[in-house]
Amino acid sequence: MILNKFSDFYKRFEKYISPIGLIYGFIFTSLTLTRVDKWLENFWIVVHLLIVAGGITVLTLYENRAEKRNIPEDERQRFHFYLTLIIQFAFGGLFSTFFIFYMRSSSFFQSWLFLLILAILLIGNELWKKHYSRLAFQISVFFVSIYLFLIFLLPVLMHRLGDDLFLASGIISLIIIVIFLFLLKKIAQERFKQSHNIIKNSIIGIFVLMNILYFTNIIPPIPLSLKDSGAYHKIVKVSQGKFEAQAEPANWMDNFVRYPVFHTVPGELVYAFSAIFSPVNFGTEIVHQWQYYDDTKNEWINSSRIILPIIGGRDGGFRTYSIKQGLTAGLWRVKVTNPRGQVIGRINLKVEVGEPRPTYPQVLN
Repeated sequence: MILNKFSDFYKRFEKYISPIGLIYGFIFTSLTLTRVDKWLENFWIVVHLLIVAGGITVLTLYENRAEKRNIPEDERQRFHFYLTLIIQFAFGGLFSTFFIFYMRSSSFFQSWLFLLILAILLIGNELWKKHYSRLAFQISVFFVSIYLFLIFLLPVLMHRLGDDLFLASGIISLIIIVIFLFLLKKIAQERFKQSHNIIKNSIIGIFVLMNILYFTNIIPPIPLSLKDSGAYHKIVKVSQGKFEAQAEPANWMDNFVRYPVFHTVPGELVYAFSAIFSPVNFGTEIVHQWQYYDDTKNEWINSSRIILPIIGGRDGGFRTYSIKQGLTAGLWRVKVTNPRGQVIGRINLKVEVGEPRPTYPQVLN
């Protein structure tokens, strides 16, 4: 009786509950998720994946038996409602988590397509509830979730990045989903046969798409993330774990300018600072790619490529910087990437060469 009342209430106010739940869940996830290498965050993901797997299994088994036993339609609909609601809730938690983690590791201008796909999955989770009754749809979304999880879990466990780890994440995802499908076929063969071809084509399509996005550097280099960055006139290490920089005078409007003005004099050294977060015991290299915009060619020209080592584990990120001398007037940027070119972030500046300007000291913690 209570369940029926809840079902009626939810269906009546679903158009209000769904967006409120989406916003609340996203804000809650943003505030509670801290680091991609924390066991609690990864345990949270595993639990949600197990809830999805269990929900899909129970729903498939029920449908398989319902067709044989001629269970009344109203009873089937009630069962569908509660199971799909559980599955939808678990997927919502997963995609909120993935969106936050991948967004922290990405440069929007480089990874906007991938972030858009994640946003569609996150928002679509509230809009596609009717599709969760379809086994092919459930399996496709489940496979994407496993894949997105393993892409950053393997580097965290192995303490490094690499093409081999990405390929391994895809292979392990395929193995997991094939084993899961094998078990579904064993317990619900008739139900499984109805969607077999669609499931197979969907999994192949997802696998190919993920590899295209990775090898075109659209997927961000998770678990790395840019915690802080900027261009400075000088950086000096004053003590262990403490740097002091001479910064360009700024105002609140600079936060809304894509290329803030940076004043320099001929021959002056310019410092590009970046604080990169990576998991504990995670050693790798990052690249500062200095580029200037050529107005005659209408393209960015590489000027310097500086490789910098980083060591993981610090919440505020491992701090490092590169130095460039003799910047000419115009647009400049420093692309902060991993060695294979995946962009973690950018430092943009509009250089104006002329008389020296006053600077102010700033502590970089």
